This record gives sequence, structure tokens and C-alpha cells, in this order.
Amino acid sequence: MLLKTFLLLGEEGITDVKKSFSFQTRCMTKLYERVFDKKYKTVDCRQLNFHCGNYPEIKLLECFDGFCQVLVPYNVEEFLKYPDNKKKVEILELLKNSLDFVIREKNWDPDPFQEAYERVKELNYINEFIWDKPKFSPNRKYKAEVICNHDLYDFTLKIVIKDRNGKILHEKEIVSTEPDELIYDRFLGHLQWISDDEIALYEKYSKRYVPVKLSEVL
Repeated sequence: MLLKTFLLLGEEGITDVKKSFSFQTRCMTKLYERVFDKKYKTVDCRQLNFHCGNYPEIKLLECFDGFCQVLVPYNVEEFLKYPDNKKKVEILELLKNSLDFVIREKNWDPDPFQEAYERVKELNYINEFIWDKPKFSPNRKYKAEVICNHDLYDFTLKIVIKDRNGKILHEKEIVSTEPDELIYDRFLGHLQWISDDEIALYEKYSKRYVPVKLSEVL
């Protein structure tokens, strides 16, 4: 199996992002996943779910169908009181400490995990990336790309249109939603030019799309 997914989970069923540990940790765990070696092979684990809360000790439970559950003693309520500039640092350290325990228990090679940890810090805890590939307009004059920003309280997408020299001609935020992949993933469909000056981001498995017209700003 290939280990691909890491989740830090707290209380369940809370829909208010400001009160949800599980929502707020997503930005750092997804960033860690992006920089982690996707070809890391394990015997029985493809996803690690760290359940953080009032547990007496850290404990690795039995893995089932590649999903491994870990109980992690942690004060979720205290975390929610931290200032925003401290939360991302705290999330990464919690993830690292929890992973270190599993690495020892399973006798995994720690190097790929340490490299991912250092890479997240090098990126200054900013989870921003280009979705899909940039697309040229039919007349080849413009290039459009989708910039995603995954933060503590939201996941936003914006379309950026540039000329052939890379100069930004227009950028527009088109989606802002909760920072959970189960919610925002449907918006990450495909980018397509409708005409020489209109670009659209289609939702997954749907004909719905959000258009951006360059002629409206030029």
C-alpha cells in the first residue's frame, strides 16, 4: 500500500469552522500530503487518522483496509484559543509528534516524513497551489490558471488571466468555502476557454461552471 493521507481529527459534527479543530487542521495536513513522498510503501496503511482529544495515552489501534486509527492525547479546546499565527505551527508540530510515534511503532523509515516536515516550514506554512494546468486561449493571446489557497477557515479559488509575457491582466475569486476536501473537491473540475476572452471553471461530474470574461475588465 502507498501511504497518502494524514488527518488530525477532533470533535465531530461541528459545522462552525471557527469552533472546529478538524476543519482548521486541514490546511496543514493537506500541505504535508502535497510535499510528502507519494510513493512511500507500507504493509497495511494508506491513511492515518489521528483522533485528538481526552485520551490517557497515545495508542495505535488496529489497521483495517488500509485505514489506521491513532488516539492522541491533546487539548483541543486550548488549541481553539490560540491566535491564528500560532495555530499552523502548532498543527505541524502535533502532526510530526503523532507521526513520530507511529514511525517508531511500525519501524518506518523516518527520512521522508522529516523531509516533508521541513518542506512545510520552508513554504512558511502557506498552502497555495495551481490547480490543473494553465490553459491558453484559442487565439493563444492569454493564459489562465486556477490558484487555490487553503487556509485555517476557508478554501478559496481564483482565476488569474495573464498575457503571453506573464503580466496579470485580471484575477477574480470565484469560490470560497469550508476548508475540507469533502466540501471543496467538487469545485476542482477542469478549466476551459469558452471563447477568446471567456474562461470557465467547471465543477467535477457536472455541467455547472463559473465564467470569467476578460472583455469586462480590458
